[in-house]
This record gives sequence, C-alpha cells and structure tokens, in this order.
Amino acid sequence: LPMVKVTFLDYGAGNIRSLRNALIKVGCEIIDVEKPEDISTAQILIFPGVGSFGVCMENLHKKGFYEPLKAYLQSGKAFYGICLGMQSLFESSEETPGVAGLGIVPGAVGKFDDATVSVPH
Repeated sequence: LPMVKVTFLDYGAGNIRSLRNALIKVGCEIIDVEKPEDISTAQILIFPGVGSFGVCMENLHKKGFYEPLKAYLQSGKAFYGICLGMQSLFESSEETPGVAGLGIVPGAVGKFDDATVSVPH
C-alpha cells in the first residue's frame, strides 16, 4: 500500500508529538507546514491546537496561513481539526470577543458553564 501523506499545521501552540508518533506508527508520512503554500498542496490536513482562540487566529494571520487555510477548507479536501483547530472553523468565540474565526461554520464557540459541566484541563 502507498504511504498516506498527512500534513500538520502547527502554528506554534500545539503539542503534537503523540499524534505525530501514532500516525507514523500506522505508516503515515508526516509533512509539516512551513510556508503558506504547503497548505494548498496538502492531501489531508490536521490542525491541532491548544490555548487561546485569539492567539490562534493572530498566529494564523502573522504566519500567512489564514487565507490559504480558508481556501483549503472551502475546497472540500480532507481536514481534521483538534481543539482550537476545530474551534477556528467558527465565525467567532466567546473566549475572545471581536476576533473573527475562519467563518467556515456559522456561529460562535460558547464557553462551558463551569458550575454545571465538568471541564477538562
């Protein structure tokens, strides 16, 4: 079987070592996004992220990844967003009011009510 190529979009805040090791173990070739053009050539794009929605979006803009990522997502190619990678798909987040997301998914990411929901840390 040919090796599956998986492209990782790490904007600097994701701990992706375990995920990377797991994919290598099952025979995937990992390609890291180093420049905006790497996003458009991806066959499968994985976008893991931890931290603040606002910082995530700021870093996507600073690195020139915002527009290529949005175009990639609109193309319908395979995408797997983990944590902030998934949240970034929305128009906004209550966590950082006034900061726009990618706008692929209508709506805003809401906060958990800590009094009624167990929130993992």
